[in-house]
Amino acid sequence: MDTLPAGSPAHQRTLDARAVLDARAVLDALGREDAPTRPDVVTATGLPRGAVTQTLRALVSTGVVAEAGLDRERRGPAATRYRVDPDHAFGLGVDVARDRVRVALVDVTGAVRARAERRDVAATPVARARAAAELGRGCVADVATRLGRETGIEVSRAVAAIPAVVGTDQATLRRIPGYEKGGTTLHDALVDALGCPVALENDLNLAALAEQRVGVAVGVPTFVVLGLGGGFGAGLVIDGKLHRGAAGGAGEVSFLPHPERALGSEVLGTTSIRAIAAEHGLSEDVTVRDVVDRAERGDGAASDVLDLVAERIAVVASTIALVVEPELFVLTDQAARAPIADRVTRFLADRVAVLGLRVAASTLGPDAVVVGAACAASDALRDDVVRAAVAVDAAPADDATTAGAVETARAADRPDAAEAVS
Repeated sequence: MDTLPAGSPAHQRTLDARAVLDARAVLDALGREDAPTRPDVVTATGLPRGAVTQTLRALVSTGVVAEAGLDRERRGPAATRYRVDPDHAFGLGVDVARDRVRVALVDVTGAVRARAERRDVAATPVARARAAAELGRGCVADVATRLGRETGIEVSRAVAAIPAVVGTDQATLRRIPGYEKGGTTLHDALVDALGCPVALENDLNLAALAEQRVGVAVGVPTFVVLGLGGGFGAGLVIDGKLHRGAAGGAGEVSFLPHPERALGSEVLGTTSIRAIAAEHGLSEDVTVRDVVDRAERGDGAASDVLDLVAERIAVVASTIALVVEPELFVLTDQAARAPIADRVTRFLADRVAVLGLRVAASTLGPDAVVVGAACAASDALRDDVVRAAVAVDAAPADDATTAGAVETARAADRPDAAEAVS
């Protein structure tokens, strides 16, 4: 059997990877219960007692985990309780939409602590970045006031949603018809304005993350989000993981082949919806929101437009289903509103029932993207604290205190180790 020599770089990488997995598992277990004890965490994670003890010690040393008293009700010696300190680190989820900028301040537990938005923002990267920073400062001040702090709250990570194709470096906009010109201009402006690392992500990818965490797709391993607003696109989650594609372009379904449409032409989006609206006697500058509003008021022309829009959404869903076969399609943004969602559901049931497609309208409303950005920012915070804990855990035992901690952790795995170790 092949083995990795102790002390080799490959062996160290294996140990580091294991430590990262252990720290994430322990952090997750602490977040699921109210101040659990070390034995509780052992039970929840299935990790050895020594590994849990050592990981807890490392997490406590970083400040993300704190001791929360003793459990004196359990049998045997009292055990120390632990909790995640939600105020240890803060991140910012940003939604850089076509018509507004939204932000959500999130803590390391994933809880959104404050939110804000602005609509009067110039359509330039610098203006959007400055608006995000201004809104973020307002959120920080709000939380600091509630915590009774004058200082000490900083945003250390940000994730920004953008209705564009984002490269694998999460900094470069690849291709954005009718929007930004591409490159890293927006990313660089956000880093400069926010003063922290920033990751860009496609808006519907983040909407899919929100649906997976807190929306209608919780517990669904494979699903597709279809969003119709200023544009049309998809976010794909396959076997529980967001699928971005080889270069970040997965989900650009607005250009899928469609009956009676020229190959490569837009199926749905700002240009095509305006063209459909004009064909039915509506103003050429109408938005999909306007059309849905008019249909809700009983406008016949708007209803005819939505019949065609819903048919195109349904055909796209059917095409995706033949390739991916998701368990669920989630309609979001304007597509989640009843005048469109009901039509899509009826078309699929009447015309392609053989595929057995299941459709649900998002319940997150217009918040899906910014909620997803906040979730991603919180994930980035957790990755940071996990790396910090692993670094502490890997530090050499060059003094009696550290050596004693390591020996205590080792002792916890021995059969005769006292349960008092916590």
